[in-house]
Amino acid sequence: MNQLVLQSIKKELQTALNTYSHPFRYFTCGTIASKTPKQRTVVLRAIEGDFKLIFYTDKRSAKVEQLRNNSTISALFYHPEKKIQLLFTGNATIVTETKELQKIWTQLSDKAKKDYTTKKAPGSTITPTDGIDYLSDRNFFCQVEIETTTLEYLKLTDSQHQRIEFTKQNDGWESQFLVP
Repeated sequence: MNQLVLQSIKKELQTALNTYSHPFRYFTCGTIASKTPKQRTVVLRAIEGDFKLIFYTDKRSAKVEQLRNNSTISALFYHPEKKIQLLFTGNATIVTETKELQKIWTQLSDKAKKDYTTKKAPGSTITPTDGIDYLSDRNFFCQVEIETTTLEYLKLTDSQHQRIEFTKQNDGWESQFLVP
């Protein structure tokens, strides 16, 4: 049964990649800044292999610096209609220079590219009347890959909730049921 749950999770994530309105398209990403947790919403861009989750960001962003100092990361998804919560935890790798990343960059729309070409870094202070300046000769596009080590599945129901923790092992995933 637990393998079926893993398969259904992967199917939902794959659907989110191709369906703009799917609730799993956007997820909450958590990092550690010193001793303080920081969270933000990011867009799921790919899922590879054994639940490697991928999103894009500006390499000057605070989350990239936080991940360079502590690669521990979490990803929280929630599907309100199906009442399913997924919590992925693992380690992040920041990818800044690869041919594949350059290929992705060339396929982005001009509108999407603007997110990674601002003259000032994300989170920089501006006044309400300041315009945002963009660079035409440079970008700060990068990819964050989450290598999942644990995955927690929670299905909320009217009768009895179901909660399963999956832990990655060399030969697959071990699972155990948890009290919801």
